[in-house]
Amino acid sequence: MKKTMKMFSMLLAVLLLLTSVAACGGGGGEGGRAAETAGAPINDAILANYAYVPTFIDLPAMGESVQGAVRGAVAHGDRIFYYYIEQEFAEPGTDLENDPPSIVITSVLTDGSDPQRTEIPLEGGEFADVQGMTVTPAGNLALIATASTWSERGSETTTFYLELDQAGKEIARETLNLGGDGQWFQIDRVLFTDDGRMIIIAWTDRGSAVYLLDENRSVLGELDIEWTQGGVQTRDGRVFLADHEMDGDTHREVLREVDFETVSFGETYPISMTNMRSMFSAREGSEFDFYLHDGSYLYGYDLESGERTPLFGWIEAGIALDGSYHLSFLADGRISVLHSRWGRTRNSESVTELVVLTRTPRSELPEREIITLGGFSIFGDIRTQVVAFNRVSQTHQIQVKDYIIYNTNEDHNAGMVRFMAEVASGHGPDIVWGSPSNLATMADRGLFVDLNPYLDADPELSRTDFFGNILDAMQTADGTLPVIANSFSIHTMIGRTDAVRDITSWTFTDMLELVDQMDGNDPSRLLGQWMTGERFISQALITSGAEFIDWAEGRVNLDNDAFIHVLEIAARLPQDIEEEMDWENYVSHYALMQRGEQLLSAAYISQPTDIQIYMAVLDDIRALGVPTENGGEHMITPRNGLGINVTSEHQDIAWDFIRQTLLPEADADWTFPLRIDRFEDMMTEAMTPQLWTNEDGVEEEVSNMGVGFSDGLMINLYALTAEEAAIVRSIVESASLLGRFDDTVTEMIQEETLPFFAGDRSAADTARILQNRIQTYLSERR
Repeated sequence: MKKTMKMFSMLLAVLLLLTSVAACGGGGGEGGRAAETAGAPINDAILANYAYVPTFIDLPAMGESVQGAVRGAVAHGDRIFYYYIEQEFAEPGTDLENDPPSIVITSVLTDGSDPQRTEIPLEGGEFADVQGMTVTPAGNLALIATASTWSERGSETTTFYLELDQAGKEIARETLNLGGDGQWFQIDRVLFTDDGRMIIIAWTDRGSAVYLLDENRSVLGELDIEWTQGGVQTRDGRVFLADHEMDGDTHREVLREVDFETVSFGETYPISMTNMRSMFSAREGSEFDFYLHDGSYLYGYDLESGERTPLFGWIEAGIALDGSYHLSFLADGRISVLHSRWGRTRNSESVTELVVLTRTPRSELPEREIITLGGFSIFGDIRTQVVAFNRVSQTHQIQVKDYIIYNTNEDHNAGMVRFMAEVASGHGPDIVWGSPSNLATMADRGLFVDLNPYLDADPELSRTDFFGNILDAMQTADGTLPVIANSFSIHTMIGRTDAVRDITSWTFTDMLELVDQMDGNDPSRLLGQWMTGERFISQALITSGAEFIDWAEGRVNLDNDAFIHVLEIAARLPQDIEEEMDWENYVSHYALMQRGEQLLSAAYISQPTDIQIYMAVLDDIRALGVPTENGGEHMITPRNGLGINVTSEHQDIAWDFIRQTLLPEADADWTFPLRIDRFEDMMTEAMTPQLWTNEDGVEEEVSNMGVGFSDGLMINLYALTAEEAAIVRSIVESASLLGRFDDTVTEMIQEETLPFFAGDRSAADTARILQNRIQTYLSERR
């Protein structure tokens, strides 16, 4: 009998960022609406008068053998259908085979009752997935699924069309002619149209592929498009794909109408927003052409005018979007959101919740005082924390304001500028959220409340709950605590012990000496192929504490030997990154260090496994820290911080929320927790072996995680050893630097080092010029 085991895997490889910059449609003409829709206003009439009130329904647990979370959901009649993959894997190191995968379709009434379950075995591959499901006009369930097998020939994927009645009886099963033998083929998404046609978007060996299928599932042809976020059907039955194009020097999102008859694009419509995440089709007779969301709001969209009307804010609706989510429109006007997420520990199971939203006049709702939390490009665990606060509080409600909504195609920095200006003017949010660098300038100007008195007076929290060195680093020079974060990562430099010789702590002078003694190796491989000279100088200023730039005092100290050594090291590094990387022959920095072709790694450590990977590849490592005048020090990067606006009229309530993020039950969002007890929990879990009992009844340790790299390097990680744990603890407990990034300083470095790298300016002159420019900048800021 097989023992079911939850499989954890992580692929560590360099990801190629694909950006579409030109229209590639076949035969479509411009719609002539660019000037009309660009920057169209937001109609907030519905948002002002109505709220979508949530009802939360916990759904049955899906079980340990579920692979991933819920794949999708669709509403039909009085039921919500959702589907996922179920499969048991054999234990590693055994001769047992994996069980064949099954598609599981579960349906419930909109109040969560009367669950019904259908299991569909899917032969033809070792792994399965479901890319989409719809309800046909006849009321049957139609799915697109894939079964894949990996072999020496590569990936072999079979695509199926499945149809069954709502009782679960299979009506049809067809193999679709998509992809090819031995080719890599992965369906990204499927769009079903009301008349039974389909658009299937897939990734293949040759790039993105968009297939058009008729109502009989025959492939009509492929559309020529580089990449698309997906498609949507409007209320009048037209079908569109999202694309990107250049309008002069401006990059913008557009919709291209799909013509099934000619297998080409028709009219093009620009979309008047820059941060669209998903689109949702509209029913016939809907109030809007279609729907979309940006992470903050769900909008109804008018295609002709480009006007978007926010229907509800996700946070106000009690949905954090911290996992997979699937939205459906019910026939009675309600909206259902199926929300599925994994827990944060090794053995936690997927939790699935159904949220049914009912449009309600605000005049009928109980009054709660509104406070705001604002920031730019808000992501991560903070939304979950806000939702948790709002579900409990009977007197106050936190509204999230993400200033990225003010960005435009013409100005991608408009939201950040507005965020900082509103806080500086005293009209910003009650609670501010952001990276330490983004908030540092505002903290310098005294725009945040000192959190130390709140922390010291709190009945449940104590400074001894937290790492003292990390808490101290978050404070300003005068001892105030303007911003606090409940988790952090660490930037350091790691080398093989035999490569760095007897160095245990170092300055930039020591680093330069080591570079000059590199046994004939190419110094350009000092820190890897991604570290250019200019980037190294910028990082040196970020990570060196007050040695070069004292932000608190507004002093610059670059006209000295230490910074000249920084420039001399930078001169030995590559000055450009290859625009066309040879990905087929790419070698990871781990493998380069293993071969002795790279001396050091600029490492970011956020969990124990990060150290395990270095140890597994290099056997014996030394974490030197970043060079400073006092020797090597590890730099702290708080995840994202929270502060209280000094002009807020709700400072006590704001603290009630911030303290919630510092309690033991708060998530640390996959980074090192500020709380010592949560850190110890993390270490205990990492040091606990994953065991299974073999056929002889003997317990054996199996791998917790497999790590693969694009260059073929593969390793298995087991329980954290005592030696590895000691390295992690040493780094965390001794970290003391808090880095600071500044766009203006970075621009000055880019400008003033060009003559130096070209050989037209000495290191001493470059240091002196940068000293004067940055000092002038700091003086003007004060």
